[in-house]
Amino acid sequence: MRRCPFTLAEVLVALLVTAVVIPVALRALMIAGALRHAAAWRQQAVELADTKLRELVVTGDWTEAEDTGDFGEDYPDFSWELVTDTWTEGDIALRELDLTVYGPARAGQTVVTLTTLVPEPEE
Repeated sequence: MRRCPFTLAEVLVALLVTAVVIPVALRALMIAGALRHAAAWRQQAVELADTKLRELVVTGDWTEAEDTGDFGEDYPDFSWELVTDTWTEGDIALRELDLTVYGPARAGQTVVTLTTLVPEPEE
């Protein structure tokens, strides 16, 4: 007597499970891809902010430079903004530099802010 490898009920259950699992797996892959892109944009924004903030501090341009700008043709989707404020601790007076970089994202905008303290400029 020959036995069929699978019954009709077993095949239907396998198809039903497959029909449920595949869309869930595809949605998870889509979310993972979107998160990968968002992380890449955020990492790029952090690197640009770090480079720009170091440049402003080392050259001293933060005292006279414009408060906003972009990163040129290499990074057309990113822009930056510099905010300075006085920071005091007891009798120590420093300047607080907050550099914010704005970049693209699928849902909203990538925003990264780096802060540092520098001595007050000598007059």
